[in-house]
Parts: sequence; C-alpha cells; structure tokens
Amino acid sequence: MYRSFAVPALLLLAPTARADTAAAVDLHSPVFWLGAFCVVGALAMGLVLGVLRMQRQRLRQRRAELLRVRRERTKLSALLNAIPDPVFFKDATGAYEGCNPAFEQCLGVAEGELLGRRDDQLQNRPEWAGALRDMHATQRTLSWAQQPNGERVCLDIVQAPVFDEDQCLGVVGVARDVTPLREAMSKLHRAVTVFEHCGEGIMVMGTDLRIEDVNPALCAITGYSHEELLGTVPRYLRDGEQDADVLKTLWTEVAAKGKWSGELVERHKSGNTIPVWATIVCVPPTEADGDAHYLSVLTDISRIKQTEAELLHQSLHDRLTGLPNLSLLRDRISRQVGIAQRNHTCVAVLYIDLDGFREVNDIAGHAAGDAVLLETTQRFINVTRASDAVARVGADEFVVVLSGLVDEETSMRLGDRLIQAMDTPILVGEGEERRRFTLGASIGLALYPADGTSVDELLRNAEAAMCRAKEHARNTVQAYRPELTHAVQKRFELTHALRLANEAAQFRLEYQPQVRLSDGVLIGAEALLRWRHPSRGPISPAEFIPLAEDTGLIIPIGRWVLETACRQAARWQGQPDKPQQVAVNVSARQLRQPDFVETIDYILAETGCPARALELEVTESLLLEDAEAAIELLGRLSQRGVRVAIDDFGTGYSSLAYLKRMPVQTLKIDRSFVSELGSDANVAAIARTVIVLARSLGLDVLAEGVETAEQAAWLKREGCDWAQGWFYGRPMAADDFVVTPPVPAEPEPQLQLLPA
Repeated sequence: MYRSFAVPALLLLAPTARADTAAAVDLHSPVFWLGAFCVVGALAMGLVLGVLRMQRQRLRQRRAELLRVRRERTKLSALLNAIPDPVFFKDATGAYEGCNPAFEQCLGVAEGELLGRRDDQLQNRPEWAGALRDMHATQRTLSWAQQPNGERVCLDIVQAPVFDEDQCLGVVGVARDVTPLREAMSKLHRAVTVFEHCGEGIMVMGTDLRIEDVNPALCAITGYSHEELLGTVPRYLRDGEQDADVLKTLWTEVAAKGKWSGELVERHKSGNTIPVWATIVCVPPTEADGDAHYLSVLTDISRIKQTEAELLHQSLHDRLTGLPNLSLLRDRISRQVGIAQRNHTCVAVLYIDLDGFREVNDIAGHAAGDAVLLETTQRFINVTRASDAVARVGADEFVVVLSGLVDEETSMRLGDRLIQAMDTPILVGEGEERRRFTLGASIGLALYPADGTSVDELLRNAEAAMCRAKEHARNTVQAYRPELTHAVQKRFELTHALRLANEAAQFRLEYQPQVRLSDGVLIGAEALLRWRHPSRGPISPAEFIPLAEDTGLIIPIGRWVLETACRQAARWQGQPDKPQQVAVNVSARQLRQPDFVETIDYILAETGCPARALELEVTESLLLEDAEAAIELLGRLSQRGVRVAIDDFGTGYSSLAYLKRMPVQTLKIDRSFVSELGSDANVAAIARTVIVLARSLGLDVLAEGVETAEQAAWLKREGCDWAQGWFYGRPMAADDFVVTPPVPAEPEPQLQLLPA
C-alpha cells in the first residue's frame, strides 16, 4: 500500500535529481517546495489509507469474534436449557449469576428473582445449602427437596469452583434427581436381603440350567456349599432323578406360561430324598441380544408331609387306642366286601359294646376308663388274627371284621373268645388306689352277604344285634335277624315323628282329679301328657316317653308341659270345683339340667302361677342316684314353696336314711300295690307300711290307680290322705274338667309322663 503512494512522488523528484548533478538545489525555489509538499502529502495519504484499511480488518475480525461468542453463548444457553438436571452459577460472594429452567422448576423461583441473591436471602432456602458452604472446593451431597407440586425428590448435588489464574470467580452446581435410582437401590437392597435371608431356597440358572447363584437357604436344604453348587445342574431337574413325565409337563408349562409350580423330589448330599415345593420362573432377557435366565424357589415340605401323614393317621385312627376309627373301618369293610364278591366268600362284622364301662368312669374317673380301654384293646388284638381288623367306633364300642372262609359258627366262636377275654378282672391304679374292674361284652354279628351287601347295612345290622344282646342277654353274642331291622326302623320312624310332634304342637295335657279321702273334696289334679298322631292316632306315653328320654327331646317337651300346666293352674286359682294344685312329672334329664331351678322360677313368674300350686313328681330311684345333689336341689325348690312328691314309692330301693333328709311333702303309692289290695295280703301289708312310714315322717300319702269303692274304703280306713284314679275321674281336658260322682269302670293303663 505504501509503495503505490511512493511511485508518483519519485517521478516528480526525478528531474530534480537529474538537475542535482548539474547544479545545486535551490531551497528558495517554489518548485522545490511544491514538489516536497506533494511528496509529503502522498506519503501522509498513503499512511492514512493504510491505517483505515487495518481498522477495517480489525472491525471485521471483532465482528466475527462477537458473532462466534454469541453463537457459543446461544449454544451454551440452549445446552443448559436442554439439560434436565438443575444447573446454577454463583459468583465469588455466593450470589446467583444464573440457572437453567430445570433449576427454576426445582426451587419454584424464576431466574430473575435469583440473580444477585444468596441462599440465605431466598424465601425458600434450598435444603442442601448448608452442606455446600465451601466455595473453594468441589463438594457433593444428597438431599431431599420438596418440589412446588408437593412431591419430594432426592437430589444428588455437585458444586465445583471456577478459577481464573488462581482467582475464584464463583461456583457452578449441578443437581440430579436420583429418586428413581434410590428407589431402585432400595428395591435391590431388599431383594438382596430377601435372597440372603429368605427361608426358601433360591437359585438362578442360565439357559443351560447350570446354577449361577444360590442363597444360603438352598445350601441348607441340599447340604451342598455355595461353591459346590455353582456350575452344576440341579438334581431335581435331571432325568434320572426326577420322573420324566413330570419334567416334560414342567418345561411345557414354563414355555407356555413362563412359570410352573409343583411338588418335586430333591436329594440331600447325604443321599436322603427331600420333598420340595418348587416354583420355576423364566426371566426374560433385559437386552435384545441377551440370554434368558431361570429362577427357582424351593421350599422344604418335609415337615408338612410328616404333619399331613400324622393328621391322616389321626383322622383314620382312634387317639387313645391307636385302632382304626369308623372312617378307616368303613374303608376296610368295603375292600373286604369287594374281595368277597370276587372270591365268593363271606365277611363277618362283630359289633362289641362293653358292659359296665360307665361305672368305671363314674367310680374311678376318666383316666381309669382310658386304662381299661387300652387293656381291652390289647386283649381283643390278642384274640383276633393278624388279618382281622379291630376298630374303636365309640366310647366303649368296638368292631371286629373277619374275612375269608368264615361263617356264622366260626364268627360266633370268635365272639365267645372275645367275651372270655374280658372275664379276667382289669387292674387299674397303683398301691392303695388299685382297683379291680370286671367288664362284660355284648356282641352283635352280621354276615356278608346274608345280612347285608353294603357297609352301612352290615354295621347297622350288627349294631342292632348288639342292642338285642345288651337288652335281653348281656355278655353274649347275638346274630342278626331280620326282625331286628323292623324294630330299629319303627324306632327311627317314631323318633322322627316325635320331633315333628314337638314342632307341630301335637301334644296336649289332660288332668286327672286328686281328692281327699276323708270327705271326697277335690284338692288337685295331675297333668298327664297325651300325643295324638295325625295318621297313627293316640300313641301311648309308655312308648314315646322313654324314646324322648333317649333322644333328649324330653327337655323341650318337659318344659312345654311345665309351662302349660302352670298356666292352667294360674287360671284355676280361686275358681270353685277346680284344682288349686297341679302335679307334674319331671324326668331325670330335666332334673340334671344345671338351670332347672332357674327354669322353674322363670315359668312361675311368666305364667303367674303361685309356687304352692305346683307339685313336682320324681321317682325315688332318681333321687338316690346322687342323694346329696338331690337333697340340695329339692331344698332349693322347697324354699320357693314348690311341693315335691315321690312317685311310685315302694317299687324300687328305698333308703330311709336319705328319705328322712329329703325335703319332700308327699309319697305316692304305686298303682301296682293299689290294684292288688283285695287279693294279696302281702301287697296290702306293703301299702299299709308305706302309709305308716309317711305318717311317722310327717308326709302326706296319695294312692294312685284307685278303681273301686273297696280300694277307696280300705285306703281311707288305713289313714291314706288322698287318692287318684278312675273311681274319681278319668283324665280330661282342662276345659272339660269336672269332678263327677265315683262310677266304677274297667281299668286301663295310666298314661303319664314318667322318667326313663
């Protein structure tokens, strides 16, 4: 550039230079100064133009540099805005110089509100601020922060200083939301803890079924160490160790559903087999080109299997004797019947009931009863063959099953041997408390196929035969006969009808007058239970009352009788020519109820019947079963004003020692004595003795079954107080109750509520 301006100046000075050679320079010449000025001007212009050109180039370079810086800042800003993690900048004083939108969102504060402020100047100070106070060192901390939406997140914050030639310009910080990572780590920690401490054995296998990892529980189950198991194929998945069909089903289900559960057999290091409940799951690969894994969970079910076996044994065997119970017995009889059908042989069922076993429990207690049962079991086992089945089916009931070439005679002989086995007394206890019990056995026999073709028929018919032996000839063997079934069927039908009668209100009460012998004045009536069946007609109390006792139906029936009789007695109070006292028979089961006295109190209060208008009739044998308890019970009734009469006095065993202590008011002479007063002197003497005994004890006497004027006259002459019978009136409904002049009539059995 300078050269372009210097050329014209040299051309202007050229003539002058040539002239210098001829003459000296004239300094005063205008030409000289004009030329010099031109040369200087040209040089100055060239210099100015050069400077301008240089400035222009510098401006271009500056503009390019600013553009580059602006682009870099734009890229940096875009980068910061694109970073999902919060980023912030602080100067050397700790004041914010900038941040990205993620940081604004994290704190819930706009960048404009942050600029120039420190953490302690913010309204919502960040929770991590206290841990990042040092501005000259790189720091890192974990902190939980609550976002504006209320969600708490875990942030991993890193803060690093920015230096320029050892001068700290400030810090830059980056926060990362590690909440999902923390949750994943927590889950992983829990999974590892479960894996290590789980009671079930866990193993991880590759696609080749080789073990890659196991937990300690699996080592405990198999007996192998962790190192011994790694790289091996589990034994329970080997063809030789496991059933091939089970393995085929296993892998088919895993392939179809991704999971299989079932029972397998593992082998312990000691060689013992271990039943396990296995769950095998296919874990798909996490990457496209990864391999699947198999996760197996094993539970040792040895104890469960053992418990199942014990429970099965308990469910099929008697707890005390260890003999088969009724369920297992039925199965064995069914099997023997099937064999007999194929081989055309017989099956004999002997149903055994021990005679006198209840006395063992009553006298010596249940522990002694258990000892007697154990000894009885051993005796029966010693008598029978190994092929015979002995079972306990009740408290004191046993069944023996014989199969093969048996007949009635052979079975009867075995029954006799079973009875003979009980002849020897059984000793129970030690020392002074040692007791001797001699028990009998009543046995019923039923044969297949003559007496039944099914298990139920054989057991039912054998039991019916046993009941016959117990009723008619104890300590014997009775073979089944068809008529026994008819009796049992009749009893069953009557029991069913009795239940329906109680529900359908088929019962009614009739009242028989009781008069004073001295003047014939009505003093009371006895309530007698009657049952008229819709199709069978009237049914005798002698037939259904014992059945009600056996089935327990006497409790609700007896309560109904008491309520009905007391309600009627309350209606008759104060009415002329009506009974002012009603006698009601109560059964043994009723008196044994723990709340019997409370029941009487409730009925009297509910019906409005005075206590003095109710008389309860009980048998003397019932009172003497437990005399002390009877005295206490009757005493409580007497304290309430309820009268108590001993029914059928003289027909059983009487204890005068207890009788004088019994709080009773009346003795009732049984009808069997009254009916023979005129024909048997001994009977008359007994009746006279009863009257004298009652007088000496200060008791009233009532004679039942008075049918004739001669009987009434004899009783009156001997000092009997009251009488009851057809001579004074038949049993009648409450609405028809009236006392008519005595009319002789043909006697019929008195139907009344009698205790069993």
